[in-house]
Amino acid sequence: MRFHFLWLAASLAVPAAAARAGDVHAPAGAIVLSSPEQAVAAALARSPVLRGAAASRQAVRGDALTAPLRPNPEASVVVENFGGLGGRGNYRGGRAIETTLGVSQRVELGGKRTARIALAVLNGDLAGLDHEAARHDLTREVVTALADAEAASRAVGVERDRARLAAETLRIARGRVEAGREPLLQARRAEVSHATANVAVDRARREAETALRALAVLIGVPRVDLAPRQPWFEDIGPMPPSPPPAGPAWRLAANPDFARLEAVIAQKRANLSLQQANAVPDVTLQGQVRRFEEGRETAFIIGASIPLPVNDRNQGGIARARAELLRAEIDAGRGQLTLAAALTTAGQRMEQAWRAARTLRAALPAAEEAARLATGGFAEVKFTFLEVSDAQKALSDTRAQFNDVLREFHARRAEVERLLGQEPEAPRAWGRSGGTP
Repeated sequence: MRFHFLWLAASLAVPAAAARAGDVHAPAGAIVLSSPEQAVAAALARSPVLRGAAASRQAVRGDALTAPLRPNPEASVVVENFGGLGGRGNYRGGRAIETTLGVSQRVELGGKRTARIALAVLNGDLAGLDHEAARHDLTREVVTALADAEAASRAVGVERDRARLAAETLRIARGRVEAGREPLLQARRAEVSHATANVAVDRARREAETALRALAVLIGVPRVDLAPRQPWFEDIGPMPPSPPPAGPAWRLAANPDFARLEAVIAQKRANLSLQQANAVPDVTLQGQVRRFEEGRETAFIIGASIPLPVNDRNQGGIARARAELLRAEIDAGRGQLTLAAALTTAGQRMEQAWRAARTLRAALPAAEEAARLATGGFAEVKFTFLEVSDAQKALSDTRAQFNDVLREFHARRAEVERLLGQEPEAPRAWGRSGGTP
């Protein structure tokens, strides 16, 4: 993925006034975001979640440094035949002391070192896949959080428009009541509609602030602001392809979770090989030099020892490794089906959101025209309060639903990208040809 780091650096220097239309100042340390790619680049560079995953991978790599090392040799010193205070004859004093210096080395048999190295390599592969999965998870969460923040910001505008229409209707209703054309009841109903619209504006503002804070936490910065224009939010592209009826397992090849299922099986097999190798006893070779004080002579001693596997032949370790391998194979089969089903479901929901967005986008002009005509006709006593209220509510509801389905589309697309192991900008390449709705 081409993460525009230069773009990100420039964005960090954007003055606070560019954070959002109508904002005069933004807090120090805030970054201004204008696209999912930029938000993902900022999160990958700063997020503590990804740094934690990288630290876990480094820990596994540290274990891999120990795997190829052979057992350390052992040195020994033995001094015998001390006479001491109770010694007699040749054992009195230190005349019969025998000093033995020795070195022993355990030699691993059964392929233990090779099996240990293979297991360490596979553990490293698993850690790499876990880090890759964390990176894709962060990407999906950041894109979803950015869509939530943008949708929440637009919801403030929708509610402000609703309040503005309610205020205009209230002004007209009061004029008509004063002129004796409407009963006082209509003005009271208009006042209630205006009050509830103002409450909705305050609630939308709080939700927008909450969404921005959640996005900032994901990225790992004190605060984020959105650029005044976010053209990507309404750009849903051509119609996405319908998911195939069969489980699309082949499309999941780039998914680190999918690859991890097979990697775990390989790891469990390597662990079984190691446990079987541990059942083979090791040989310990010994070499010693013995010095006799009496006679001033030196002798050399060599020897070897090997445990007799009469009782403990690592039966428990082998049985456990076999059971873990069987469980990994079962989990892999179930996990592949689960991922394939999740991809199909996410694709269907993304297509549903795309169709809903196209339908609501086409309906918006008619709703706007109906609200405009109803409001104007209400001032000219052509329509009742109920008719104008219904037209305005239909417009505001259509705008709100359009905003919601856009957010849903981007969230579902981020989920599909995560399941396919793709980056945020990739899905446009696999969309079917067709005009942008």
